[in-house]
Amino acid sequence: MAVNRGNVRLRGLAARDHALHAAHLLRLTAQDRRARFNTALSDDAILAYSRNLDWRHVWVFGAFVDGTLRGLAELIPDKQGKEAELSVSVERAYQHAGIGKLLSLAMVLIARRTGIGTIHIFHVPDNLGMRALARDLGATTIVEPGLLEGVVSLPAGPTPHAGEARTR
Repeated sequence: MAVNRGNVRLRGLAARDHALHAAHLLRLTAQDRRARFNTALSDDAILAYSRNLDWRHVWVFGAFVDGTLRGLAELIPDKQGKEAELSVSVERAYQHAGIGKLLSLAMVLIARRTGIGTIHIFHVPDNLGMRALARDLGATTIVEPGLLEGVVSLPAGPTPHAGEARTR
């Protein structure tokens, strides 16, 4: 499907957007769920994942096409806030339109802004979309049994201002 970039809008998601988040993940095909989670997940498992997401400590951005959430990126920092895992999902009909890359670049900006120095991107070897995203982000690839890990080292970026608070 051709996507008019003018119809794509990014925005941060919060706990109040849980239903949108879950609905997007449920629309993923079985193959795309495996690509996103590195394993097959049932509807119940998807709902549990979305329900149990720690919205206070995870950055979530959505890509809305004509007002409907069609792509999602999550940046999950470690306890020290120095490293994070990036995951991206885009519904099948909207893949290969640059949405995943747009979401990934937004997450890189967030990582730099919040002091995260390393992003990890885990994906199964046949997930060519994530392979391409990791490569485009300059990731070094580590091969593990049945899994690839892209490691993106970010240059030091601006630090948050003293009074800047994270709101959710």
